[in-house]
Amino acid sequence: MDRLLTPDEREHHRRMLTLVLDRWEDQAHTWENGALLPEEVVTWTAEQGLLGAPLPASVGGGGWRAIEAGLLYEALGRVSISLASLVNVHGMMAQTVARWGTPWQRENVMPALGAGKRVAAICMTEPHAGSDLSEITTTLAERGDDLVLNGTKVYITFGQRADDLLVFAQRAGRSEACLVSRDAPGVTVTPMGDMLGLRAAGLARIDFEDCVIAPEAVVGKPDFAVPVLVPTALEHGRHAVAWMALGMLEACFEECARFVRTRRTFGSPLLDHGQIQTLVTRMGADLEAARHLCVAASRAMQDKAPETMRSVLLAKYFVCRVAQEHTASAVQLLASSGISERSVTARAYRDSKVLNIIEGTEQILERTLAPLLVGAAGAVR
Repeated sequence: MDRLLTPDEREHHRRMLTLVLDRWEDQAHTWENGALLPEEVVTWTAEQGLLGAPLPASVGGGGWRAIEAGLLYEALGRVSISLASLVNVHGMMAQTVARWGTPWQRENVMPALGAGKRVAAICMTEPHAGSDLSEITTTLAERGDDLVLNGTKVYITFGQRADDLLVFAQRAGRSEACLVSRDAPGVTVTPMGDMLGLRAAGLARIDFEDCVIAPEAVVGKPDFAVPVLVPTALEHGRHAVAWMALGMLEACFEECARFVRTRRTFGSPLLDHGQIQTLVTRMGADLEAARHLCVAASRAMQDKAPETMRSVLLAKYFVCRVAQEHTASAVQLLASSGISERSVTARAYRDSKVLNIIEGTEQILERTLAPLLVGAAGAVR
């Protein structure tokens, strides 16, 4: 990784690794047993300035560049995808409001989000609406001078803990989004447990029943939510998820490297066996490619380059795909050690499948990437 970074970026990366690993490296299993990050961990992320780090300084955030934020997500991903997801979903919601919110929202909502005093979540998914957000049935309807929100959202990351929600809905046939406090009358939060992965990410079902929304809580213009707000949130989320998956894969590769250096089978070091060499080589090569794609996506984002969308999509698509493949290989390689619930590889094996679904499934990204890649090939001459 170091040779892809400037000296200042390398130093930032070391600080992030030290900060996160020294404090939490061995805690993920305990968190997953509790099915939610402990409150002290949430408080720690806020006190360290991590929740607001990627947000613009103009709204009270840290003003970190994309590469700095990416290196943070990589460090968090080495420890726990649930921990990384806390920072990610907060950023997805807050970045969207910071960019498209009204002056009132930037003045009254963003300072607490930028400082990490309130935790944010984003409510898109419904029981019958996932990748296709045109199927959203949550409604926002006029009632006198107010609006009334009705509907159900599911699999909301940190929905159990979030203070402020950005909720996507339909209003008179147009897509809109609004800000809702979890304490508002008509909001019911129900934990969703027994998940394959993200076991400490506090997933929740959130029901809105005649929840009164003030007009100033609507974010963006009419029919703005799906075509404008969603891409803003997803670009932030896909960039973060790619780096999170990279950190997870780094941790798995390091565990595998330690194992093959010390383990002997059939009278020889494990690394001397050809089948093991194949697993390790493929994992290491894809890990190196993943580093390049993540750095390229971050540089495109901070340069506001025309290829930003393609670079972010490629990073998310490739890194999550190979992470799913190689975490399975890591479990196979480590055998009995790899299937222990306390092992890095077992947790990564579960989480990698989730990362390959959230913020756009592998198949959805292929639909988007294919024409972009073909178009770029035609532009070479």
